[in-house]
Amino acid sequence: MDIKLFELSQNLKNEMNNDSRFILLNKVEKEISNNEEIMALAYKKDVASTYYSDLLKIYKDDSKEVELARKNLYEAKKALDSYPLIVEYNKAYSEVKKILDNINSLLFKDFSGDML
Repeated sequence: MDIKLFELSQNLKNEMNNDSRFILLNKVEKEISNNEEIMALAYKKDVASTYYSDLLKIYKDDSKEVELARKNLYEAKKALDSYPLIVEYNKAYSEVKKILDNINSLLFKDFSGDML
């Protein structure tokens, strides 16, 4: 039984590795990791996020400082999320996630949360 399960899991892995949606996701992911503009945008977003978080520890949520930091964080995140390669990645990721969710529900449909 263990050998059959191993073979089935290897077949599933091979099918996923050869599926155009998984191939596209991996390709875009590599492009993102080598893209300096995206790295700079991600860094700006991370800095804005940290700054916003730090201000929330000091000021009230409705203070001018926090509101400005929130706006800057929103703009930094929007710039990153609207970058064409990120848009392409999110679309590809969404397609792959649907497949993985379907596989997960098929494999574990007989298990319930009550068993944990």
